[in-house]
Amino acid sequence: MRLSAVRYLPLIFVLIGVSGPAHADAIDGNWCHPAGGNLEIHGSDIITPGGAQISGDYTRHTFRYVAPTGERAEGHTINMASIDDETMHLIVEQPGATIEVWRRCAVNVS
Repeated sequence: MRLSAVRYLPLIFVLIGVSGPAHADAIDGNWCHPAGGNLEIHGSDIITPGGAQISGDYTRHTFRYVAPTGERAEGHTINMASIDDETMHLIVEQPGATIEVWRRCAVNVS
């Protein structure tokens, strides 16, 4: 049985994140992207770029959630992994998705 490449995106994403030279202390905090806006992670809670306050699957260096109604990736799973103290990779589980590079920001989105 042939499986869609989209099904493997979470595994690929984790492997890319793990292959970096070092991990940040934690993924928690404020993150910015020129086209994606801002988001804020505190443990298993997130304020999404659209302003929704929801919960997701948290580990110290990764975060995963399903984009709520009204978000740009509505209904799709979003995977994030910290690469270093100032860099996070984000990918939306959908065909043709590319990795977005997010940076820590000083903006408080709450």
